[in-house]
Amino acid sequence: MPSSRAVLILGMHRSGTSALARGIQALGVYLGTNFLSPQFDNPTGYWEDKSICSLNEQLLALLGVRWEDAALIDHRRWREPQIVSLMADAVEYIASTFAAHPLWGFKDPRTIRLLPFWQSVLHHLEVEESYVVAVRNPLSVAVSLSQRQGMDAEAAHRLWLAYIVPNLSGIANRTFIVTDYDLVMADPRGQLERIARVLKIPLDGPIEARIEEFAGKFLDPNLRHSLFDPGSFDPNPNLCPLTREAYLWLRWLATDRIGPESPQFWSAWAGSERGFERQTNRASA
Repeated sequence: MPSSRAVLILGMHRSGTSALARGIQALGVYLGTNFLSPQFDNPTGYWEDKSICSLNEQLLALLGVRWEDAALIDHRRWREPQIVSLMADAVEYIASTFAAHPLWGFKDPRTIRLLPFWQSVLHHLEVEESYVVAVRNPLSVAVSLSQRQGMDAEAAHRLWLAYIVPNLSGIANRTFIVTDYDLVMADPRGQLERIARVLKIPLDGPIEARIEEFAGKFLDPNLRHSLFDPGSFDPNPNLCPLTREAYLWLRWLATDRIGPESPQFWSAWAGSERGFERQTNRASA
């Protein structure tokens, strides 16, 4: 049996993955100590390991993909010699830095698009996988990307789809939980306790104290600059229906209206995957 368990925090950029990573740390998940420095757009920190971010940047460069590209990644690419060589570097780094800890994890928004790579690393090290998927209303994501990158709304929604829709099925048979950034901001204690239940993390006194510190001192509602109700999709004619459908299904998971094992969910998600593939093929034609 694996003696080490990894919790990977997955999600699109500007979806609250940093706040969630800090919350996961409060639950006792070791995230390392070699973090990226805070920046103006994330003053409370990214909670991203520098070396893992570097590995992801190298991997994207080998694939010829930038973080803001919405193109699909050909799964045959994972077997290329240069990528296999980089995988050996990732195995060595994880083994030396994280795998000795019984419960550890990392966060980098690019990871969700690079899951086959990281799952191969975890498999090689015989590490048990689990995932926390951070989602946020795509309308809020688009506003944030416009403010930070000058990205137009159409490109932001297309990028949201590229990160989320083709990749979620990669964790279908693993332990995972979906949490919505707006729900975390509204009820941080309740959401962290919900995550702990799914990940089977006992809530002892020190962890409960860290949850209180996270909820009462770390989270700052003033750092959230946009908030859209899920109903905001309905009167918005400029929003792709595929984006609305995918987010609302994820919202059902985040509010426990259905479970991650639901055949209804995965059937609907397969339809979203086909729709995104058609949309991508039309855009590249």
